Order: sequence, then structure tokens, then C-alpha cells
Amino acid sequence: MTKYRIMTFDGGGVRGALSATLLKRLDEQLPDLIKKTDLFAGTSTGSFIALGLAFGLTPKELVELYSVRNCRFIFNSKYPELFRPRYNNKNLKRVLSKIFPKNLKLKDLKRKVVIPSFQLVGDNGEEWGPKFYSNFLDSDTKNAYVIDVALCSSAAPIYFPSYKNHIDGGIIANNPSLAAIAIARDKKGANQKLDNIYMLSIGTGFNSSKIMSDTTTWGVFEWTLQQDPPYPLLNIFFDGNMETDSYYSYQLLRNKYFRLNPKISKIVDLDDWSKIPYLTSLAEEYNIISVVDWVKKNWK
Repeated sequence: MTKYRIMTFDGGGVRGALSATLLKRLDEQLPDLIKKTDLFAGTSTGSFIALGLAFGLTPKELVELYSVRNCRFIFNSKYPELFRPRYNNKNLKRVLSKIFPKNLKLKDLKRKVVIPSFQLVGDNGEEWGPKFYSNFLDSDTKNAYVIDVALCSSAAPIYFPSYKNHIDGGIIANNPSLAAIAIARDKKGANQKLDNIYMLSIGTGFNSSKIMSDTTTWGVFEWTLQQDPPYPLLNIFFDGNMETDSYYSYQLLRNKYFRLNPKISKIVDLDDWSKIPYLTSLAEEYNIISVVDWVKKNWK
């Protein structure tokens, strides 16, 4: 049996620092992990990691992408969010332009990728719907620019403006595992049998949010703008489909699926760059023995 190995990365803003640091530790112990991976998939902040790996960046370089300096620069110039996005995306684009050449297209990447986003209107005026960017030979998105794809996948409503009529892929697939399985199975994708697919899914930390208040009288303001927890409806979308996709993916792949997603004891909003030292420390101290053993057994 020919194995088809997929590595996926969730959305979560600055919590990508956790994913990148976990990946760096795995790479140090498993030097063939990235080399043997057939497909990288990432949503929102996870798209930066997936695209970076497909381009040839090292985990150490990706950890640097999530430095306090970079994230503080990205989440600068905060605006009141009632009538406009909290941030513009100019600083994010500048940071991405330092690691990806301006004219780099998906088809130019060394490795295969899947990047979810949500298109508000189709290219020819069709209705809105999910958009999955990939660079397989028969993909109709392989000519898209890498920086554009990253900005499309990470355009989180409220935080960033939409980009080229796209918003954050986390709206429909904050954990891109299921999307990656689907495209790996598709005849226009990798055309793989389900039995061949193995998956390592790396999260941005399980954020143990909860709503203790009585929500029976909540309206538009409370569900969308209140800050305890912040933007509850948006974060329910992100966190809810993240765990749902994990459940579905496990049911499809069973022991061929491993989910690495440490619990976060603090609430970390996607723009809270001050929590990056906490996230990297958590990732450095987290016990990865079980995932290392699983990879040694299944990534041969």
C-alpha cells in the first residue's frame, strides 16, 4: 500500500505561534517528517505555515514569522470596530511579502497545498460559497498568487477587511483536515483511496472558552460584539467547526489520524500578540512523546 501523508494546520491568529513551535520540535526529533509529507493544508494563520512549508521554509523560519515583533506590527493601528474592520491588512501583507516573492503562484510551490477560504461572490457573479485553493495539476486555482491566497484565507471578519471578495476560511473549515481528505480523494486532486491516507493535524490550542451568562435575552450586539468572551458568535464558528472537523476526520481515518492540539489555560484572542511568549512556552513544554511515536510508526 502506498501511503499518502497529509499535515494540516488550524486557524487561530497569533496562536499559530503554538503550531509553529510544536512543528519545530517535531522536526528536530523527526528529520524526515516534512520531507515525507505529500500534502500540506492550512486555514487562515495555518495557511501561512502550510504555504511556507510548500515553498521550502523551515520550521525555525516559521517560528520567526510569529515573533512578537512581527505580530505586534501586524496588529497595529487599531480602529474602533463598529463601522470598520479592527485592522487594515497592509502590515500583514508586508510581513508575508518578506517570506514569499510577490509573483510566486501556487503552481510554483515545490509541494502540494490545500487552502480554504470563503468567496462572497463567484468569479463570474455566482452565489457565495467555500473556495478551496490548491496547486494540483487540474486545479482551477493553481495560477493564484501565494500572497493573495494567504490574505484570502486569513481575512477574519471584524478583524481584517475582506480581500478580493473573500473572507477567512475559518468560517467553513478552521480545521482544514476534512477539506484536505476530500481533495486528496478527488480525481482532480491526488485521487487517493481513503485507505492510503494518513494525517497529522496540528491545532492552535484548544481554547477552553465558555459563556456563563444567561443568553436567553441576547440579541445582535451581545452575540457579535460583546467582549466576555470576545465576539462570541464568530469564535463559536471558529472553535465549533474546528472540533467538528477533527471528529469527522477521525471517524474516517481512525488510527491513521493524529490530532495534536494542547489545551490553552488562558483566553488568547487571535490578535493578542502579548500572549506569544506564553504560547511558545506552552509548545516547548508540551509532552510530544505520543505524537513522535505515532509518526515513527505511520510516516514511514
